[in-house]
Amino acid sequence: MPKKSSPKNIDPRVKRTRRLLRDALVSLILKKDFASITIREVTERAEVAYITFYRHYESLDQLLMEVLDEGLTELMIHIETLAKQSDTSALETEGRLIFEYIEQKADLFRILLKSQSVTRIRKKVVSNISAIFQKSCVPLERLGNQVTINMASNHIATSLLSLIEWWLENNMKPSPIE
Repeated sequence: MPKKSSPKNIDPRVKRTRRLLRDALVSLILKKDFASITIREVTERAEVAYITFYRHYESLDQLLMEVLDEGLTELMIHIETLAKQSDTSALETEGRLIFEYIEQKADLFRILLKSQSVTRIRKKVVSNISAIFQKSCVPLERLGNQVTINMASNHIATSLLSLIEWWLENNMKPSPIE
């Protein structure tokens, strides 16, 4: 069973190998369905030995979950940072910045939204975005009632995720600046 170390204690070679495996999986998922991808294909694409895969992961599912969780974590950190800076006049700027970030990571977000775990991912993203907006968004605090704040933040999060999906399906048109 692969060992889990704290990120600070991980050998740079281990980080590099894991990154190569994650990148290989992402590039393969963009070409074909996850269910048809083999460990052999991932290791060949990553240019690492087959046995090396098992030193880091127990299965392709575990590797996929790491890729998805990493992407979600990055998005949540980005959104939380923007939400902390929020006021009503900055909402347009924040929206543009979120979509510019997603544009930079478009392949990852396409995978996130088309993976077999999309329901779990959708719930996690909506829950995290909603919680961030509840804590950090000044305009929501003005609603006063906690049920109304919960409902509004969930609506914002769900709408944002649906908009991201639509935008990716439409080749990221219009651009974030437009």
